[in-house]
Amino acid sequence: MFWHNYKYAFRTLIKNKALVFWTLVFPFILAILFNMAFARLHDYDVFEAFDVAVVNDQAYEDNKVFSEAFKSLSEEGDEQLFKTQYVDKEKAEDLLKKEEIEGYVYIADGEPHVKIKTNGSNQTVLTTATEQIAQSAKMIEDIATTEIIRQAGQEVDVAAVYQNAVKIVTEAEPNVKDESHVMNMIVIEFYTLIAMACMEGAMLSSDMMNRCLPNISNRGKRVAVAPTRKSVMVASYLLAGYTMLFLSVILLIVFMRFVLGVEFGANLGLIISLAATGSLTATMMGMFLSIILKTNDAAKNVIILTVTMVGCLFAGMFGGMKNFFDEALPLVNKISPVGQITDGFYALFYYEDMTRFIVNVVSLLAIAAVFFLLSIRSLRRTRYDSI
Repeated sequence: MFWHNYKYAFRTLIKNKALVFWTLVFPFILAILFNMAFARLHDYDVFEAFDVAVVNDQAYEDNKVFSEAFKSLSEEGDEQLFKTQYVDKEKAEDLLKKEEIEGYVYIADGEPHVKIKTNGSNQTVLTTATEQIAQSAKMIEDIATTEIIRQAGQEVDVAAVYQNAVKIVTEAEPNVKDESHVMNMIVIEFYTLIAMACMEGAMLSSDMMNRCLPNISNRGKRVAVAPTRKSVMVASYLLAGYTMLFLSVILLIVFMRFVLGVEFGANLGLIISLAATGSLTATMMGMFLSIILKTNDAAKNVIILTVTMVGCLFAGMFGGMKNFFDEALPLVNKISPVGQITDGFYALFYYEDMTRFIVNVVSLLAIAAVFFLLSIRSLRRTRYDSI
């Protein structure tokens, strides 16, 4: 009976055009659009070096990672991005007011900030480059800290550790095309897209659970009075939703890796395990939301999409704000499935130490377990006076 219900539920999902679009077709469309947009936006040959200013104060001098990175982007040559003036803040404000520069950068509280007067492609490049440098600085700090902790109890050459961390980050090539000059910040967008595809799959398990709830659908009423055990019915339906979601995510990863050339790291097994864990978390989330939300399918899907998109925003989609949110609201991405999936891919690509990746996977399993336990508790407490 279990497998009969499973096959029936799987065929039902495949025939649902709306769910197929959101969980399979839509992520593919976004992947293609991202590839087209970023390939043009981040190709240095498309842009001529433009005028910017840097507030050259003590905070700037103390931030060695930023000052060296910005200096390299301002050096004359084929890959020059900025024509940089090093001035005080008053002069920078005056230059911006007179529109003699596209924007200026200053350091405050140890973090780089950008001030612009108008929006445009040059301002976008300046902002994105600054965000990328800040993200690289954070990665260097994380790698160095991890290595220092690993060598605890030994004599540690801190300078050598940081030099090695800088080498790891600067030699990494997380590009859409290996031969391109795409800024590695854009890889966050693609990682977040995978996470989005996983979490949108919550609509599949939500739809399956709706078919088992007497207060939501007529089929749920028939299920409630059927002789088949409810646990068998629910399990088979959820497995069907999970199977379809997992297959769609794997297809998306294969498409992005081998057609678009997005890098995910060398360990295919770990990539698949992360996708499987993310899909499981999404399945449990869809189950939970379907049970606690006493509304129709369309409203539940809107809520799932909203939760997913907010998670994507915090995880770095729509402008590469991951570093900003990690600093301003560090707890959000730690409890957000989207943030954990994105960070898992990031850890696989940048870190040789598996600790961070394992933490991401365990966190996703813990979130899935919480959703599952809350769902079971809600189902057991639910009573129907009449169906």
